[in-house]
Amino acid sequence: MAGEGEEKTKWEFGYRIPGGFGEVYISRQIAKLKKLVEKPKRLRFVRKEKQENTDEEVLQDEFREFLRGVRENVELYLWFALSALIERNADRKFEGKTYHALGMLSSTFQSIGLNFDPSKVTPDLLDFLKDRMNRIASPGAFDIAGNASTINQGNGSRRFEDSVNAFEKTLSETSFDMGKYYKKNEELEAASTEHMKSI
Repeated sequence: MAGEGEEKTKWEFGYRIPGGFGEVYISRQIAKLKKLVEKPKRLRFVRKEKQENTDEEVLQDEFREFLRGVRENVELYLWFALSALIERNADRKFEGKTYHALGMLSSTFQSIGLNFDPSKVTPDLLDFLKDRMNRIASPGAFDIAGNASTINQGNGSRRFEDSVNAFEKTLSETSFDMGKYYKKNEELEAASTEHMKSI
């Protein structure tokens, strides 16, 4: 019996309730075992969730960097186009068209940067959308710069206008394609749903 008591003391601690109602024991070892079993699971879950979040953040950062690179290239071509137009004393309306193209570029890329989540589309689709965006730079803005430098030659003004129109069309198409995968505005959707119910 003494051995049994020692074993109980080794594995458990407790207290005796006055009045002979018996003893209450709480096992230290079982509690420790539970911690050993449960804690790693929780840590693994947190680590896995953190890893998933990190992967999404890395993808978003990479896409933002790509977006910034494309935008800078396009802006560079358009500034070269403006410089060429000024050097050749071209009609001011061509400068106006170029500034309008810069405005559309800024608006489109700002919208994409704020609303597009690259982690929500497949890698193949993301590559396709990136290719569409690269076309904004070349042939898009690249052609504008090239045609600006020859605007006084032959039908140069017509070629310039065509290249600007093609550029703006590419911007609009890209914005439309990317818009299909924009983050949903839950508050707006909820308000729209509530409005439809009230009709």
